[in-house]
Amino acid sequence: MVRSAMVPPIPPEASREIEQVKSLVARHFPVYDVRVNYDVVQFYCTVDKSSLEAGFEELREEMSGHGYIPMITYDKGEHIVTVARKPDAKYKSAYVNIVLLIVTFLTTLAVGTLTWDGYVDADSSEYFSADNIAMGALTFTLPLMGILGTHEFGHYFAARRRKVAASLPFFIPGYPLGTFGAFISIRDPIPNRKVMLEIGVAGPLAGMLVALPLGVLGLMLTNSEGRLAPTDIDENMIGIVFPLIYSWLENLVPMEGDFLLHPTAFAAWVGFLVTSINLLPFGQLDGGHVARALLGPKAKYLSWATLGALVIIGFVYVGWLLFALIILFIASRQAPPLNDISKLDLKRIGAGMLAFAVLIVAFVPQPMVPISPDYSFDLVPLGPTNSTISPGDRPVFSVLVNNTGNALNEITFIKHSSPLGWVVAFKTTEENYSESYILELSSGERATLEVMVISPTMLNLTEDNATVVIKALAEDLDTERTISYNFTVAQELTSASVASQWPAPESPTTDWPIATGVRNVWRRH
Repeated sequence: MVRSAMVPPIPPEASREIEQVKSLVARHFPVYDVRVNYDVVQFYCTVDKSSLEAGFEELREEMSGHGYIPMITYDKGEHIVTVARKPDAKYKSAYVNIVLLIVTFLTTLAVGTLTWDGYVDADSSEYFSADNIAMGALTFTLPLMGILGTHEFGHYFAARRRKVAASLPFFIPGYPLGTFGAFISIRDPIPNRKVMLEIGVAGPLAGMLVALPLGVLGLMLTNSEGRLAPTDIDENMIGIVFPLIYSWLENLVPMEGDFLLHPTAFAAWVGFLVTSINLLPFGQLDGGHVARALLGPKAKYLSWATLGALVIIGFVYVGWLLFALIILFIASRQAPPLNDISKLDLKRIGAGMLAFAVLIVAFVPQPMVPISPDYSFDLVPLGPTNSTISPGDRPVFSVLVNNTGNALNEITFIKHSSPLGWVVAFKTTEENYSESYILELSSGERATLEVMVISPTMLNLTEDNATVVIKALAEDLDTERTISYNFTVAQELTSASVASQWPAPESPTTDWPIATGVRNVWRRH
């Protein structure tokens, strides 16, 4: 029986087509009712659940050869096979895949070259030397492209194995890692939840099989080359955060020092990050297919929860806000499998759970963190800060200066306050004294600074005490330290004052041995 649902009369040629399609369906499932809509025909069938999956797969393959797509659903106690014509699809030429592959190779090569240059601390004028390009390709570009390519071909071969048409990988160039990953286009509807899960997990698990040994190799190369990480941080430095799985690899290959991460280890880190992003349970992402296979239609709730979580952590790492916006517009729609009735077996459920376990151990809420330079330092007087002074005296005090921050620090020393006519001068080694002094210290370095206080030859003897304060300012000008020197004013000249080689400070014509304003730099060699 054929019933029409509010449609015009069926032309004779359409009736013959419907009968032909009905005969195809009836070979596998007895048909007891037919309903015609504008663009599909629904066949109400009697289905034996034990043979449903095999029978529908045979029907799908048979109908594909005739240009039709069937879908089976269960609604209100009835099994319904819905048949539609396969749309005419125009696919992009393989040249597009090749061009994107070349462009992505070049962008990752540029990143790899700069990464290698920074790793070996090469001359900045030789960023793109032949050696840097070759080593960047070998240590970063090829490992990363290998991870991404293996991931996508995992999807491709899983689809081909299940006779689902799929495109070759489309690589996506991007910044700052050189690529945003890659994807394949599934050109046929996915037959059932089992196939959906197999295609979904095949890519991430295949990619991890390459990323894991590369991660171990990268850590081994990091240890073997032993390039010490810089002690001084600048404002442009970015740090990467290891996922849990990389921390486990560190237990296998412990870091033997505070070393720079080898570019191959960095490529593995990017591979872990891309894999975890693909496994997010949303829409057309790999994780979205796995969730849809495991949970059926209820997977949509997990998808929206995932999107909400990305927005929340986007306030910690803004890149997730951008990613949430992208997948909302281009990857949110997900077609159900043609057979959404057949359940998964325990083996496939286990594979799906393994995929989400990989997501947990490979995901990092904040993959990159800016490393802020810290310009903190300490001043420690080496000796008393109280003494007696007479007119013209020039006592010298020692101060230990310690760079306690993580950045190269230019610390400026000046006189902050003093009575009228008093002079303060600074130096470290055999240099001349200077009224303004700049001391440059790397992180963890220290130096001893000499501070000379020169009292005027004519002291105000009505004052019993005098205080001289020196100030030290860090490079960021936000960090400062002061030391106060307190003097008891003597009521008569001392012999040292009389013999002083220093002329009166108020004498404008005398050439002092004080290099005022000279920049003095102390470095540890």
